[in-house]
Amino acid sequence: MDHEGSHSVTDTAQREPATVVVTQPVERGHDQELRRWQDEVNHAVGAFAGYLGNDVAPGGDDEWTVFYRFDSKQHLMKWLASPERAEVLSRGAHLFAGPATQHVLIRGSDAAMVTVVVSHPVDPADQDEFLAWQDRVTDAERQFPGFRGAELYRPVPGVQDEWTALYRYDSEEHASAWLDSAERKQLLREGERFREFELHRISSPFGSWFAPPDGDEDQAGPPNWKTGLSVLVGLYPTVVLLTLAISEIWPGGPLWATLLVGNICSVSLLTWLVMPAVTRALRFWLVPGHQISRARLDFTGAAASIGFLTIAALVFWLCTTRIWHLP
Repeated sequence: MDHEGSHSVTDTAQREPATVVVTQPVERGHDQELRRWQDEVNHAVGAFAGYLGNDVAPGGDDEWTVFYRFDSKQHLMKWLASPERAEVLSRGAHLFAGPATQHVLIRGSDAAMVTVVVSHPVDPADQDEFLAWQDRVTDAERQFPGFRGAELYRPVPGVQDEWTALYRYDSEEHASAWLDSAERKQLLREGERFREFELHRISSPFGSWFAPPDGDEDQAGPPNWKTGLSVLVGLYPTVVLLTLAISEIWPGGPLWATLLVGNICSVSLLTWLVMPAVTRALRFWLVPGHQISRARLDFTGAAASIGFLTIAALVFWLCTTRIWHLP
């Protein structure tokens, strides 16, 4: 439970984009029903002013995470407190194995390479002490290389009971240096009564495709070169097969339209089918155990990925030059 951030939340937050991150454990065996229910939620939230969109990031078979984006805190709060939301949530209650965790985030346009979200339940009687402790944490964070800022968000009555802190670093290495530091451990000891916290680490540019294993948000995600190569393993055959299919089904389609259809299909397939399969197949390499030789494993995983891409390229070359010619 370690949180850092300045506690100056100004009225400008009302005009800044606002996001709520909702995570909930799911009941097994309801995948299709869960997606249909999410479509109902999307239809309901889409009717609200200021809604910008959402991203569904299922965390494997056990967890469902959705990011809802609005143009302001005011519009987000109207959705969260609405009877329409309460009604659609009640219709999907049987799909989940436990209560949802919810984090409301409001920030400007600055982006972070690595973001850590920490939520603290704080007794109102301890608020002043908590804020003073948070100031000490933030002061310590600023001394570490790569620190890019921190915010502290107050509880939202009726919506979110915890204080939520965000802090950002410019790289995995720098974020890990703070998380593993002796200074942070000392501050956690000083803030003993605030040690009951949840920490979520958003460390990968490819989002939920490479979520930390087994729900361990404090574990770093795979390095960017591994995630990039893994995406290429899934992306290349998907794009080629879709290109062949679209050229066969719609041979006279205009370029702008076929590209749009192809991108919609490829993103959908990658999100729901291809990348979950790729990350499962390459899990031994993306999130290796501490007892395994990293150098040998890095070589094995990279060789397997490059070997697959080479074979796929050879197969597609034969198909498109000897068997099937693109128009």
